[in-house]
Amino acid sequence: MAYNKNSAKVLAKKESKRRAIMQAVIKTVAEKGFHKTNISEIAKEANVAEGTVYLYFKSKDEMFIKAFEELAKDKLNIMKKMLENEESAFDKLSKFFDYHIIVITETPYIARFIGVEIRQSPQFYKKFPEYQPFKDYIAYLQSLIDDAKAEKSIADVDSEAVSYIIFGTMDYILTEWAVKNQNFPLTEMKNRIEKVLRQGLLKRGN
Repeated sequence: MAYNKNSAKVLAKKESKRRAIMQAVIKTVAEKGFHKTNISEIAKEANVAEGTVYLYFKSKDEMFIKAFEELAKDKLNIMKKMLENEESAFDKLSKFFDYHIIVITETPYIARFIGVEIRQSPQFYKKFPEYQPFKDYIAYLQSLIDDAKAEKSIADVDSEAVSYIIFGTMDYILTEWAVKNQNFPLTEMKNRIEKVLRQGLLKRGN
């Protein structure tokens, strides 16, 4: 039993260090940019030795990809939990705008990381062709649109196209907010965009 407890402590310590490195990647890259960030700076932010970083990740590229994958997964799970309490599919789709902004902007440097730094050079995407940072997020948004169509609360639209329109629009205004140091009328613009999209999605006669 003592061995199991010790093993659990070791695993917990390793996971804590790995998570610290992930957070350090996000914060450092958001502040300095991916190409200007080096491993020693990430290690310093995570409060670990530089050699420790390589025990968990082979390269800066791998750290960057894993950091975003975990960040996107965490944020998506939070979004899903927040939307669970909404009664209808239409309500969930409508609230997506508000919750998406809340989840992304609660930590400004995360908004910058998501909005700016994940868009790497073409060489990065050639090197990692499977890298699709928003795949699950957009798929979830598309499922909300499909559900709203099924309950006949919106028109019979192209769910995939609309999911890209909504996500792309929200992504743009969040990026504007992040790069302009929050000096951007985010809430006002969100409300205006949401109104336009509502009018376009509602079934005629509603």
